[in-house]
Amino acid sequence: MKYFMPPALKGHLLALITISIWSSTFIISKWLLDQMVPLQILLSRFIIAIIFLSIIHPRFKKPVSLREELLFLAVGAALASYFVFENSALQWTYSSNVSLIVATIPFMTGILSRLVYKTPFFTFQGVIGLITAYLGVLIIIINGSQLEGVEPIGDLLAIGAALMFAVYSVFMLKTGTGYTLIQLTRKVFVYGFFFLILMLLVSGVPILPESLDSEGIASLFYLGIVASSLAFIFWNRAIQAIGPVKTNQYIYLIPVMTTVFAAILLHEPITWLTITGACMILLGLYLSEQSKNKA
Repeated sequence: MKYFMPPALKGHLLALITISIWSSTFIISKWLLDQMVPLQILLSRFIIAIIFLSIIHPRFKKPVSLREELLFLAVGAALASYFVFENSALQWTYSSNVSLIVATIPFMTGILSRLVYKTPFFTFQGVIGLITAYLGVLIIIINGSQLEGVEPIGDLLAIGAALMFAVYSVFMLKTGTGYTLIQLTRKVFVYGFFFLILMLLVSGVPILPESLDSEGIASLFYLGIVASSLAFIFWNRAIQAIGPVKTNQYIYLIPVMTTVFAAILLHEPITWLTITGACMILLGLYLSEQSKNKA
């Protein structure tokens, strides 16, 4: 008997898998920043993603209209900007700090979705969920307040990253007519690649790093194939199944999972404050999700 998974359940599962992958990228990107600058990492990541997606699905769709291409350009630029802000933030602050600030994406997405699509967002239970989640984020921030080397510019860049990803998620819903999921993802990456090339030309940063070891190369392929190609296919499918607001609520889990990965890979301790904050974030996610189901 063939098992059938409801579309909504599949969407939630894909969002969770994607968040697990993306949580690991904060640590991997932090490692790579010892050998490459952010634009070099992102350009390599986008190239690998485009090549991989072209190999597994070598079919391209002709442009339909200038308006549609401009929309894809905006979406690609927003996605590329998210990565630029995020990787730049990692140069100035800790990966855990960046992941905590990125957890504000659901709030920003809800506001933008309300403005663009008139979707319901400000329900009482939803607000309680957001407050609970943000209190959990604050607890984790307090837990890491004794860390040294944090610069305010890193936090500001992380806020910029959160805003850009919210823009990407909301306007992604306006695309997709006549495209397969892989074609859609690849096209966004192509326009993001052109945007990164423009940034490289303006900044004068060399395309290639001075040196890159085997671990660095493996990390780039992980970022390009798993964290970009496959993860974005999963994420875009989740957006199609359950919408941008519900999908982006899973981003609350990023600081939780990043903390776990940091403990495993970097041997960082998990304190009772971390566990308390994580539980509050999960509770806030649950309350917000239940609020959307009732709306």
